[in-house]
Amino acid sequence: MDIATANNTVAIVMANPIAAEMAKDFGVSNRKTASILDTFSCIFQGFLPYGAQILVAISAVNTLGFEISAFEIIKNLFYPMLLLASSLVFIFIVPEKKFA
Repeated sequence: MDIATANNTVAIVMANPIAAEMAKDFGVSNRKTASILDTFSCIFQGFLPYGAQILVAISAVNTLGFEISAFEIIKNLFYPMLLLASSLVFIFIVPEKKFA
């Protein structure tokens, strides 16, 4: 949904009912579900060639008098890549803490 809307907040609001139902079916806490939903929305937003972050970077480069395309920037997006890797570790390796 984030790819279609290019807006994290709208995507999270739209996906929330589906995510809540899936969390209930698979026994995942609401806290972990919300965290995963928010984090992956940020990850995909970072990779969108028409997302706000990429457009601002292109604008900054153009202001300096250079030309660059969104696809040239994508290979250097270390933050979304590291966020994806750490999120997958969080999901598959780190056990969920139970709160009273």
